[in-house]
Amino acid sequence: MNRSSDRWLAYFLILPVVAAVLAFVLGPTWDVATLSLTQFVMGQERGFGTLVNFEALWADPVFGTVVVNTAIWILGGTVFCVLTGLAVGAYLAIDSKVTTALRALILLPWVLPDVVTAMAWKWMLHGQVGVIGDAFTRVGLSDQPISFLGDPDLVMWMLVIVLVWRKMPLVALILCAAIRSVPAEQIEAARMDGANAFQRFRHVILPNISFSLTAVTVISMIWITAEFTLPWVMTGGGPANSSQIMSTYIYQQSFQFFNWGVGSAMSVVNLVFLMAVVGLYLYINRRSWAAGGSK
Repeated sequence: MNRSSDRWLAYFLILPVVAAVLAFVLGPTWDVATLSLTQFVMGQERGFGTLVNFEALWADPVFGTVVVNTAIWILGGTVFCVLTGLAVGAYLAIDSKVTTALRALILLPWVLPDVVTAMAWKWMLHGQVGVIGDAFTRVGLSDQPISFLGDPDLVMWMLVIVLVWRKMPLVALILCAAIRSVPAEQIEAARMDGANAFQRFRHVILPNISFSLTAVTVISMIWITAEFTLPWVMTGGGPANSSQIMSTYIYQQSFQFFNWGVGSAMSVVNLVFLMAVVGLYLYINRRSWAAGGSK
């Protein structure tokens, strides 16, 4: 009788969370999915169950650029964020006065408001008054100001650099904690067997932090996919849509051009893309995930 009461109490306690998920996650997702299959003419709904929005998206010449930019943004941002975070986290795991101070200071880029970060970097990368371009000119790396955000060939990679600067600190701290939790006797045993620092990292530390590494990679990918403020404030999708990604293009189509159906169709494509990438990554790392979860 007591076990039955405890079970119903548990159901009652998680009910608010279930209700919140249904209201704020599944509800809007369902609305977006239905809007993507609804035709809009002059802002009015004219029919449900049509693929006209996806056909318009496929015929949009800008959409191909958006897909390529989104791949650079998500995959490039995730890879560089995790690799840089792993390197920094490995350094922070070393006990010293410098690393102790850095563990407290490294979160500053992450805790700054998105708009403040975007505006600061936009000014620093400005082609005429930016301090970074001016520094390049002063040291002789360029004989004229560089328009980092105005060059279609550079703008996406500049955004990825700023993204990594912003997201990497939390990744580094998580991986630092994971590295510091590796049993010291395993590292010492590898050292006594003649393994150098790289071999100890490769064969002892990485297998032990594989679960954390997988988790932080998936979380970073989701964060980066959902990021909107940074690219929108810095470039607004320009120049000439050369930095347009899914999140900014969805916003532009939905809230500037009022193409609700096309914006919803793009949201569905974005969700499917993210689920496919995350699912593939989890499938590839399923063994390390299971091993880490069993510890």
